[in-house]
Formats: sequence, C-alpha cells, structure tokens
Amino acid sequence: MRVFRVLWPLISLPMMLSFCYIYNATRSFGSTMWRSAAKCGATFVAVITAVLGIVLFNRSANAWLLALALLFCCIADFVIERDFRFGVISFGLAHLVLIGYIAQLGGFRWGTVVAALIIYGIIALIFRQYLHSLGSMLLPMVLYPLVLSFMTAMAGTLPFAVSTQWILFALGAAAFCISDLFVARDFICGITGTQKNGALILYYLAVYAMASMQLYL
Repeated sequence: MRVFRVLWPLISLPMMLSFCYIYNATRSFGSTMWRSAAKCGATFVAVITAVLGIVLFNRSANAWLLALALLFCCIADFVIERDFRFGVISFGLAHLVLIGYIAQLGGFRWGTVVAALIIYGIIALIFRQYLHSLGSMLLPMVLYPLVLSFMTAMAGTLPFAVSTQWILFALGAAAFCISDLFVARDFICGITGTQKNGALILYYLAVYAMASMQLYL
C-alpha cells in the first residue's frame, strides 16, 4: 500500500491536469458536451481518489460523505455550464455534505462560527457593489457564500482541533473558497482568461487535496 500512495498521485494528477488542459484549451468552443466531459473528468479523478482511499485503507463509514460531496461537485461542474443558478445550488449541496463530514470529524468549535462570519464579511465587502445587479440571483449569491464560509472555517479548524495531518484538507478548502470567488466575479462582471484558467486549476487542486486525505491519514 505504501507503493500505491506514491504511484497513485503520479498517475492521477497528470490525468486531472490533462482534462483541465483540454477544457481550458477549447474554451472558444463554448459549452459543448465534450468540454463538459473533460471538466467533469478532472473532478471525477478526485472522486476516484477518495473512493480508493476509503476502500483500500478501510476508512470509517463517514468518509463516504466526502466521496458524496466530491460527486456533487462533479455533477455541479456539468450543471453550472448550462444554468448558473442550478450549478450554484449543486455546489451548495456539495458544501453542505462537506460540512456534515467535517462536523463528524470534530471540526466545529464556537470559534468556527466567528471565523466563518469573518470570511463571509470579507466576501460581502468584495462583492457589495454588485448586489444591486444580481436580480433573481441575489438570494443564491447571498446564501452560497455563507455555506462556503462555514465549510472553509470548519476545515480550517481541523488541524488545530483534530490533528495537524488535516492541514492539506484545510488548504484545499481555502483554495476552493478562493476559486469560487473568481467564478462569482466572472459571472457578475467577467474576468480574464488567465484568471479563469487559474481559478479552475486552483479548484481541481482543492478537490484533489481534500480527496487525497483518504490516502495519507
């Protein structure tokens, strides 16, 4: 199993980045099924990584919540290309499942609430000038960052409340949060192609970091 822990990242990370490259390189083609397949394929690598870790290393039953959350992310990757609102809802479900998973690990303390509200406040300050232009998307775009903030804060609690082994998971959650801020800004006012590519790579590395915890605990 020690060899597998070394070999799997050498196989899976290039696979994930290849899917990411295909998706980014064909951005001018628009939202096609093939591009969506590449986008979802990269996220599915993270799903497979989590499942392999859970099965091969006999992780506890609650670890399947992580795999489920990543699967929701994979579905959301497809949905958000076709309807941004339902994509936000799908990612919101993924974060709610992640919150349930992290809570079972012991990632909730009262200080987590304070940290989550601080993160939420920072996000609100960044996007406050755009709230009037969101229209029917106002409610999803107000609620989603709240869920995202709690997920990020709870994940950030793990290295302190549970074990320093969870630092990679916490960094992954933080990367997920930052990536989502770029996605939101792109929806509202647009971002550069370089920023889009960077946000997507950050997202893939985030879900992979969270999934890979099942290999290295």
